[in-house]
Amino acid sequence: MIFYDDEHEELFNKLCKKMPYLDGYHLSLAYLLTMDNVLREHISALYDVRKDVIIFEGLSKPFQTHTSLKTTRLAFNLWNGTVYDSDPPETYIDKNGEKEYVPSKYYAPDRIFHCTYAPYYFEAIKMRFEIFM
Repeated sequence: MIFYDDEHEELFNKLCKKMPYLDGYHLSLAYLLTMDNVLREHISALYDVRKDVIIFEGLSKPFQTHTSLKTTRLAFNLWNGTVYDSDPPETYIDKNGEKEYVPSKYYAPDRIFHCTYAPYYFEAIKMRFEIFM
């Protein structure tokens, strides 16, 4: 496992000790939320340790930067497969009059991985899917 810096490793280990489980979902979330300098300061706005849930509203908080949003979106996607920026997601009415969800274009790999954090994002994916190389 590679870490962005020493603080990343230290905060990752601290957060993991607070989490109720240490499966791929929790490890990848802890890894990503403690990697980015902005997110490190605002973990509680993105993940409720006590309830063990992600907090969608964290995506729209003013502390978010372009890069921290990429990291948050990947973390949330690895947590529960989300491709939406709100809970409940935005909707539209399709040609049959049925409600359809609008996936966010910001969850596409070319949007998320176009970043200097890409090598660390791959580490998170390996954690989530328990790929050991």
